[in-house]
Amino acid sequence: MSVSQVILLIVVHGLVFGVACYFIGAQREIGPIASGFIGFVLGSIGLIIVLVSTRKQVIPFNVQLQYYKQLLDNGTISEAEYNHLKGRLIEQQ
Repeated sequence: MSVSQVILLIVVHGLVFGVACYFIGAQREIGPIASGFIGFVLGSIGLIIVLVSTRKQVIPFNVQLQYYKQLLDNGTISEAEYNHLKGRLIEQQ
């Protein structure tokens, strides 16, 4: 194998693991950009690091909306703040 083939193999290897880690990292606290970089640089070890990282906590829409409504009912937040939070929650859906 020539030097250029070895370099190409290393780059392709990094790209494969980088892309895989990018998509897995989108569902993790670490994030897709950092995960992709780790996967590109470290390869299979980077994939393991991304897989053991903590997942993003997903709270269902109705649970969040009930929580905001409780805050409004308790007087913790104003009606304007409630509407703002509810609007942001709807945008995320």
